Order: sequence, then structure tokens, then C-alpha cells
Amino acid sequence: MHDIVMIGSSIFEFWQKPKWGTLNISNNAIRSTQSLDWYNSDLSTLPKAKNYLVYCGSNDLIYGVPPEQTVANINVVLFSLAKLNPDAKIGYFSIMKCPQKQEAQQLNVIDKMNKHIKTATCCGINNRIHYFDFNEYINNDKKWFNNDGLHLTEQAYQMLDEKLEPVISQWALAS
Repeated sequence: MHDIVMIGSSIFEFWQKPKWGTLNISNNAIRSTQSLDWYNSDLSTLPKAKNYLVYCGSNDLIYGVPPEQTVANINVVLFSLAKLNPDAKIGYFSIMKCPQKQEAQQLNVIDKMNKHIKTATCCGINNRIHYFDFNEYINNDKKWFNNDGLHLTEQAYQMLDEKLEPVISQWALAS
């Protein structure tokens, strides 16, 4: 059994295997996926884990999915994972604010979506669903992004590993 199974889009896929201490991580993220893809997937086929981490919603904005629908899809995915895995904790990584989204004038929409998801997860299934905001670390700073203004650089992933390792380890290992 894994300590953490990750699902989501390219932001997680390109992270490959985060360096979070001794945690055993299975990264099952798939680039270009949207929240509806995870909503429609058979989550019961994921590897068994003590914890699941989800990142999705950013691609929904690219493809014009209404924010309300994206938030609803994400909530279904999170609560479905929690129901399928009653002993596991579920974590959601906030939709990332990035130069591409800033150029598309979507930062306010992202803030609202993240707020709705955070509110829905704060009391989710006996407090087993946790919201992680990693925007505070990358701060929409161009130095952390590739030329596309969306995907993170290797240095950004290294920085996130350093900043998040104590946070994720504590969350993942707490009973």
C-alpha cells in the first residue's frame, strides 16, 4: 500500500515522484485531463493508499468549462475518493495561479473557485478532506514557470519539495 497516490493533470504528472521524506508515492496524474475526466474515471482502480492527493481544474479553464461546473466536478471526485477509501485522507491542491491564467484574466475566477473548493473540503467527510494552497509558494512568479506560463520548472518542483515536505509528511503520517 502506498502512502500517497496522486491524481490530476500535468502539474502533478510532471512532478513525477515528489521528494517528501520517506513517503511511498504513486503518481497517476495524466496531462491534459480535466475535472470531468476524473469525475468519469473509475477511481476504484487506483492503487490503494493511505492518502490521495488531487490536482485538477486548471485545464477546465483552458477549455472553457464553466467555473461552477468545475468546482462541482472536483467536489464529486474528492468525496467519491473519500467514500471509496473510508480509511484514507484526501488532499486537494489549489488551482494554480500562473502567468498564462493572468494573461487570460482568470486570476479572480481561480480565487473564487479555490475559495469554493476550500469551503466544501473544510468539513468534508469527518474532516478527512484537506485543502492545500500551494499558490503561496509560487506566488504567480514567472521565475517558477516554463515559457508557456503554465507548467512549472524543475527548480519550482525542487522548491515545492523543500517547502511542502514537512507539511505533506505531517499530513500523510498523522492518524
